[in-house]
Amino acid sequence: MNRFFFNTIRNLVILFGLVAMTAPNQAVAQQDAVRIAAVVNEDVITLFDVQSRIALFLITSGIEDTVEVRQRLLPQVMNALIEEKLKLQEARREEIETEEAEVLGAVQTIEQNNGMPSGAFLSMLSEQGIDPGTFYSQVEADVVWLRVVREVLSRDVSVSEEEVKVVIDRLAANQGKPEYLLAEIFLPIGLGSRDADVREFAGQLAERARSGAPFQALAQQFSQSPTAAVGGELGWIHAGELEAELERAMVRLKTGEVSEPIRTVSGYTILVVQDQRATAEVSPLMAGVTLSQVYLPTVGRAALAPDRLAQLTNAIQTQILSCGQMNEWAAEVGGPGSGPVDLIRVGGLPEAVRNSVMDLPVGQMSEPVDIAGARLFAMVCSRQEDSGLPSLNQVYSRLESEKLDTVSRQRLRDLRRQALIDIRL
Repeated sequence: MNRFFFNTIRNLVILFGLVAMTAPNQAVAQQDAVRIAAVVNEDVITLFDVQSRIALFLITSGIEDTVEVRQRLLPQVMNALIEEKLKLQEARREEIETEEAEVLGAVQTIEQNNGMPSGAFLSMLSEQGIDPGTFYSQVEADVVWLRVVREVLSRDVSVSEEEVKVVIDRLAANQGKPEYLLAEIFLPIGLGSRDADVREFAGQLAERARSGAPFQALAQQFSQSPTAAVGGELGWIHAGELEAELERAMVRLKTGEVSEPIRTVSGYTILVVQDQRATAEVSPLMAGVTLSQVYLPTVGRAALAPDRLAQLTNAIQTQILSCGQMNEWAAEVGGPGSGPVDLIRVGGLPEAVRNSVMDLPVGQMSEPVDIAGARLFAMVCSRQEDSGLPSLNQVYSRLESEKLDTVSRQRLRDLRRQALIDIRL
């Protein structure tokens, strides 16, 4: 039978008398390192783990460090630490291990997303007196759980052709209607946590986001949704795809606006609308083109003399009438990068090329574009206009990701129900 042990409010207050210490002496620190705060199956969470994680939350969120704030943080911290243990245990059971390089790579990605050089975040934690290992452990749990989802849970996920067709048909029916680029921070109401405490903490995070803290960074650190790994990104969402409470909030938000905490069945969600557009809107940047281009070198050993550059410029503009001719000239007089370009999205081209071919008719020579080291000419050989609708593969990937998200959350709920969790502060 599952067993869950939770302490009284009196014991929580005692804990915060300990957690509130900002500079414990060495003897106390050593005691905290071995004092057991909770047991999750066969793994131990120490008081030092709890203290370190609370300090990490405070540093990364910028929320004022008070005893009251720490009291409100405790349920979230304990839930997060328990969930991390469950993730790591499940990975061990499935014989999945992470390499140190994977975890360090994830840490570097988080640093890059926050505009920090490699190693800067862990150094900052050390300078603040926070054990960097607490952040490393959090990232390790996320990394290994991602592998569990991909390598194990994905076996139970399948997407049918009919499901893909339903999505395409729905997008076609909604084409031109508004959709929203969303990101989320999700805080669950877990066993042992109070609704009011979670709501209060969610409100503080929302206020921090409105005050200028990067939403992506807050989501990576605090959100308990699988989207935390990608900064809370939900992608483009249109009417009918979210729970009713979230959808009502979504349609009221302006671009860049952060919502108040939204109560759903499983917890509180904070939303931010990063952008808005029409559903399946046709975009010239999504058009596919094949090209032929000629670069005439203007610097370096191969640089053309001014009179030769002028002569070739005039000849290219007046004599070339097809992509076949363009390719011949590219081979004869063009510098590096000259010649045919296979089918590519306009938006994926370098800016100079993109601007020159965005509205260029097929078979017409572009105006000369002077770029660093060369003069560029381009010709569109074929164009596939954007329909506005995603490809079958894109829809398949999205549906698969959504199903994996659902399976991941369900598996964590099951693991928690099945676990022996003894909180003994």
